[in-house]
Amino acid sequence: MNLLAVDDESINLMIIEESLSEKGFNIIKARDGEEALAILNRNEHNFFAIILDRLMPKMDGIELLRKIKHAEKWKDIPVIFQTAMSGVSDMTDGLDAGAFYYLTKPYSRALLVTIVQTAVEHYIKLQRAKEDLHKGMGALRHLVKGEFWIQSIKESHELAPILANACPNPERVLTGIMEILNNAIEHGNLGISYQEKTELHDNDKLMEEIMLRLNLPEYNKKYVKVLFEKKEDKIQITIKDEGKGFDWKRFLSIQAMTKNAFKTHGRGIFMARRLSFDDLTYEDDGSKAIITIDLKAKESDPLIDN
Repeated sequence: MNLLAVDDESINLMIIEESLSEKGFNIIKARDGEEALAILNRNEHNFFAIILDRLMPKMDGIELLRKIKHAEKWKDIPVIFQTAMSGVSDMTDGLDAGAFYYLTKPYSRALLVTIVQTAVEHYIKLQRAKEDLHKGMGALRHLVKGEFWIQSIKESHELAPILANACPNPERVLTGIMEILNNAIEHGNLGISYQEKTELHDNDKLMEEIMLRLNLPEYNKKYVKVLFEKKEDKIQITIKDEGKGFDWKRFLSIQAMTKNAFKTHGRGIFMARRLSFDDLTYEDDGSKAIITIDLKAKESDPLIDN
């Protein structure tokens, strides 16, 4: 798998290559934003993630990040932002430009490997889901109301493209829908706590634990219930799990995002609300998510696919 590493410091590029090549990644290196852009434009490699330094000569990381996220062929590639600037305003600049993962210098090699593996896994899942967006689902744009019950992550990934195709801009909402569905299964119905997910993720045992719990008597009768409703001015998707809920307000604040941006998880619902939906809120102590997509606003949105 190819990764693009962009940094003006040779020692940093060496550390990245040494840390990740032994995990099976092929590292393509660039020393500044202009060189990175030239590499991307040559279209010689399919990149699964980009590791990008913020402060560089010629073209800095923010400028390159904006160019990547505004290009149709590159916008889905997860960008891991390396920075020593961890203030709220600095983090917000990165989020607005499209960064999803952060590494604060100096960082450990183990953290670098974990973050990259998480980013690549996210990218692969998204590409598989996007393939389903184009498999004759156009008629779903006419869906007015539908109810669905799911239990597993596999079913979540099957349902997400269906719900997305019923929306005006499927690619915009797909990632967010997947995130909220997965959250309802993992944290809601299966009761996997934030700390447990951190440990499972770090030991590459998350999916193993999910499959184990799905077969246990205390969990195997629980469903995530999804209601899709298209109204005159908006689409509303309600996702209700059978868990105990959570302190959802804490995960939707910019302060929570800056705290979790350097971790392998914990920022999903914040990013979903910011990038995928017009609104996302919770009821029933956090066990019911309500997604809103404003139809009238989308009529003049230049990002909508015709």
